[in-house]
Amino acid sequence: MTDSDLNRTSAAAGRPPRRVLIAVIAATVTAAVLAAITPWPRGFQGTPTGDAELMTELEDALGSQHWQHVVAARIDGDEVTFAGTGADEHTEFEIGSITKTFTAALFADAIERGEVEADTRLGEIWPNLEGKVAEVTLESIAMQRSGLPSQEPAPSFSDGVMSVLSNYLHTDPYRGDAGDIVASLDDVEVGEPEPEYSNFGFAVLGQALAEASGQDYAELVRDRLTEPLGMKETFVPDSADGLSHGFTASGLPAAPWTLGGAAPAGAIRSTTHDLAIWLRAVRDGNAPGAEAAEPRADFEDDRIGWAWFTTTHGDSTITWHNGGTGGYRSFLGFDPKSGAGIIVLNDSANDVDAAAALVGAETSAKGERS
Repeated sequence: MTDSDLNRTSAAAGRPPRRVLIAVIAATVTAAVLAAITPWPRGFQGTPTGDAELMTELEDALGSQHWQHVVAARIDGDEVTFAGTGADEHTEFEIGSITKTFTAALFADAIERGEVEADTRLGEIWPNLEGKVAEVTLESIAMQRSGLPSQEPAPSFSDGVMSVLSNYLHTDPYRGDAGDIVASLDDVEVGEPEPEYSNFGFAVLGQALAEASGQDYAELVRDRLTEPLGMKETFVPDSADGLSHGFTASGLPAAPWTLGGAAPAGAIRSTTHDLAIWLRAVRDGNAPGAEAAEPRADFEDDRIGWAWFTTTHGDSTITWHNGGTGGYRSFLGFDPKSGAGIIVLNDSANDVDAAAALVGAETSAKGERS
C-alpha cells in the first residue's frame, strides 16, 4: 500500500491523514524538548538607562517574571521621562496590536480625505465579493464588532500546519500576503455583529484602506502618519531583518514577526521615543485621524472607539491599547483628563498591562493580540 493509499484509507475511516499525524507528533516532540531546555525565570537583563525612579516604579508594577529588556516612557503634559534596562528610548521593538491604533487613524484620515465613509461596505471596496461578507462595514471592523473571525484563515493546508507548528517553534504564524487576505473573504464565515476582538478584521481594514487609496499599507503608514509627525523610528517591516529575536515568557528565543498581509493588525516596529510622539499627538488631537481614539460604543466592561479602548475606574479614565507578538509585549495608554500617559515596550512575551497603574488606572487585555 502506498503513502497516498494510506492517507485515503485513514481519511475514509474517519482518522486524520498521515501528514497531519506527523505534524502533531513533531509538535509534541518539539514541545517536550523546549520544555526540557526552558531557562529558569529571572529578572530584567542589561544596564539600567534613564530615570532610576521610573524604572523602580515599573519593576514594582510588573512584578517578578522572566523579563529580558524593557523600556518605558512616562508622559506628563509635554514632559517625557524615559527609563529602561538593556534598552533606551531609541531601541526598536515590535509593538504588536498597538499597530491597530495606526490603522484606525488611517481609517479616520481616509474618511476626512473622502476616500471612504464610516459605513462603506467591503463589497464597495471589492465588488466581486458576495453574500454576508460584502455587507460588512469598515466601521464595524474598526469597532471590533464585524462578525469576522478572530484570525485569518490559512491560505492552504500546509500553511495551516505551519501556523500550528509556529506556536511550538516560536516563529511567525502569519503566512498569507495581502492578496491572500482579500482572497480569504470569498469563503469566510461572518458571525453576529457583536463585540469580538478580531486580528483578521484589522488585517482586512488595513488592506481595504490600501485598496481605496491606491497605496500599500506600509506606504500609508509612512506617508500619512509617521513622516508628518516626525516619527523616524517607526515603520512597517517587509522582512525579519533588523531584529534578532524576542523571547517567550519563559526566556526562549522567539523569531520576529512581519505578519505579511496581516500587517495592519500588528506588524509595526517602533521605539518609546516615537510612541511618545504618537501618544501626545493623539491625546492632543494633532495626529492625522486622532478622532479614532474617541469612545463610541460599549465593549464588554469598557468603551471602544476605532481600535482604542477606554477604561474607567472611579474618577480615573485611561484610553489605551496593548500588543503582543511571539516575543514582545507592549502597552500604551493615557488619561484624557490629566494628559498623563505611559508607554512600555518589552522583548519578552510577558504582559506589561499592569503599567496602566502608573497613570492612575488598571486595565487588562480584552482579546487575543497579534
